[in-house]
Amino acid sequence: MQKTFQIKHVDRTKMYPLGVSFEEEGLRISTVCEGNEEAGIILYDRRHQEGVRVPFPETCRIGMVCAMLLSGYRDRSMSYLFYRGDEVYQDPLCKRVDNLCGYGVPKPSLSHCKAAGDSYDWGDDENIHVPYEEMILYALHVRGYTKHRSSGVKWKGTYVGLTEKIPYLKELGINMVLLMPAYEFDEIMPENQVKTIEQAVLSYKQELPSPDEGKEKSPRINYWGYQQGLYYVPKSAYAHGKDAAGEYKDMVRAFHKAGIGVAMQFYFPAQMNPVEILDILKYWVLEYHIDGFHLMSASLSMELIAREPLLARTMLLAGEKDVGRWAGKTRNLGCLSDGFLYDMRRFLKGDDNMINQFLLRVRENKDEIGVINSIARWDGFRLMDLVSYDRKHNEGNGEDNQDGTDYNCSWNCGVEGKSRRKNIQDLRLQQMKNAVTLLFMSQGTPLLYGGDEFANTQMGNNNPYCQDNDIAWIKWNMTEMGRELLDYTKFMIGLRKAHRILHSRTLLRGVDTLSCGFPDISFHGREAWRPDTTPISRSMGIMYCGFYGAEGEPEDECFFYIAVNMHWEVNYLGLPKLPKGRHWVYRASTSRGIPDIEDKDSSQELCVPARAIVLCIAEEEKPADPEKAGKKKADRGKKKKGMKEADA
Repeated sequence: MQKTFQIKHVDRTKMYPLGVSFEEEGLRISTVCEGNEEAGIILYDRRHQEGVRVPFPETCRIGMVCAMLLSGYRDRSMSYLFYRGDEVYQDPLCKRVDNLCGYGVPKPSLSHCKAAGDSYDWGDDENIHVPYEEMILYALHVRGYTKHRSSGVKWKGTYVGLTEKIPYLKELGINMVLLMPAYEFDEIMPENQVKTIEQAVLSYKQELPSPDEGKEKSPRINYWGYQQGLYYVPKSAYAHGKDAAGEYKDMVRAFHKAGIGVAMQFYFPAQMNPVEILDILKYWVLEYHIDGFHLMSASLSMELIAREPLLARTMLLAGEKDVGRWAGKTRNLGCLSDGFLYDMRRFLKGDDNMINQFLLRVRENKDEIGVINSIARWDGFRLMDLVSYDRKHNEGNGEDNQDGTDYNCSWNCGVEGKSRRKNIQDLRLQQMKNAVTLLFMSQGTPLLYGGDEFANTQMGNNNPYCQDNDIAWIKWNMTEMGRELLDYTKFMIGLRKAHRILHSRTLLRGVDTLSCGFPDISFHGREAWRPDTTPISRSMGIMYCGFYGAEGEPEDECFFYIAVNMHWEVNYLGLPKLPKGRHWVYRASTSRGIPDIEDKDSSQELCVPARAIVLCIAEEEKPADPEKAGKKKADRGKKKKGMKEADA
């Protein structure tokens, strides 16, 4: 135990703000001290490497707040802990910690806290504001994104390694990244403690079976990080050097320079004071130029947070129940839509009675808050696993496959897990392309989880909270399937960003408010303008009219027709008649081969392959070539016959 050292020059000082910092006069210390036991600070410096206790004088206490000034104290290399009686603990408001252990290494003692460092030169960097309608949101784990040997970066699993991936993210079309917890937390889980995302939000504890007697077990890792921690400190184990705060700021500045915002996930326990949560968020915005947050807690006062003027242009995400129907002056609140995730999954695999839910989710948008859509996230199956597994395979988590949700709404396309059968691989690729199309062609803000764009897999594990290994890490050695999916994802993101009608600021109402002859969005069945919404329907045509651009911007005269067929047989959808001088042309399809647009007497019809989505756009008509027209008519019958045989 450290000896108590009486410093002669201990003076009273201001009580707030709480924390430990160097002032002109010396070291200022202010903290909350509950109870009547002796309390103070333990200093570790050049003279006292084993630590020395400096108690708070009774004259330096008001209520439960103790504050003192160690006049003339200048050793900026010092570190510290707090004590209260026999209890030693970290300063919950500390701004830095000693980075003495690697990731996943059990710490022999508490990491020492450090006072805030020197000011950081941000240059001309500023926080980035990306409106929800313009946002392409990309979630990732700082360590897992580049830790795999195939990542191709120098500093794997670090803030610097993530910075090395900026050119890739920029090429993909991302303009906002969402980092899973990157504040300071202890990744070594106590014995008999397990974290799942559902329980982390509610209580973040669950009892495990007792370990076998005499059997050594490696420490369990909380890879995700959904737990209480030191909320003012970037995670030191994600830095390759000792200055985690500096490396984190370098990373944010590099992302901003590339035009990409940075948002963070925070988990707060239920007993956390909402005012303290607000202070934490404001600190990260000011000190680290963070552009958004995803807040996770059993109880959140989102209205209090949203009313803070400093956060008026900061993205604030939470669950649908937490967000409610906030109607503030700025559209800074957003909700993650579980409805989109599960409804689109069920529609994707061809469930009955999903067509009306599909129509709801495609156009869902809200004036007062942002709606965040996803088909795969950090919790649950990866996109590749969604089309490869009917059930979870979490045996590696050590809980007899009892952890993780059983409600996955997935379909393995006929074979559980890996398959070398080409028809299975082709169907899985087609289903993933379908999912990407549904995500980026729907209104609301799309959220893509890192690696899903090139078919990264977790081998059927839908809850890899403790897997700091190849299961949870992103594998960058893409297969041919992965490269094709990546190219398709880039295409869909580029298309969405290029046309305002595909990411409207307001709800598309399905009416002709411009008196131009077309509504902003319309739905179609076998006949144009007559959608089939019966329980057995699995097909729908969606037309976006580009005349309905943003207010004050030039009108986009492009028309889009998205033909969706989640039935296991070929289907036909009617194409609406376009303004004079324009006609429909094929632009893209999730299936291989070019679908046929059939001309009838007064309308057109599109042949849509089984379990496929076809995209058509309107182009100006060109003079007809009689020779090509004749050949097209001759080939049409062969193509139709071939598609039916392939589906059979």
